[in-house]
Amino acid sequence: DQLCWKLTRSEQFTVKSMYIDVINSSVIPSSKHVWKVKVPLKIKVFMWFVHKQVILTKDNLVKRNWTGSTRCSFCD
Repeated sequence: DQLCWKLTRSEQFTVKSMYIDVINSSVIPSSKHVWKVKVPLKIKVFMWFVHKQVILTKDNLVKRNWTGSTRCSFCD
C-alpha cells in the first residue's frame, strides 16, 4: 500500500494544495475536528487558522488597513 495525495500532480502533500482545497470547499469543518486529524501539529494549527479565517493573506491584510501592495504575489 502507498499513500497518495490526490490534490497535486506529484501526489505529494503540500500545505498550498491543502489550503487551496479548504478555501475552495463549500463547507469548512468545525475546528474541533481539526485536532483529531492525524497530521503534524503545524498542519493542525494552520487548518485551525484557516477555519478561523485569520490567515494574513493580502485581502485580509487590506481589511486591517495594510498599506502595502494588494496584488497577489503568485498570480500578480
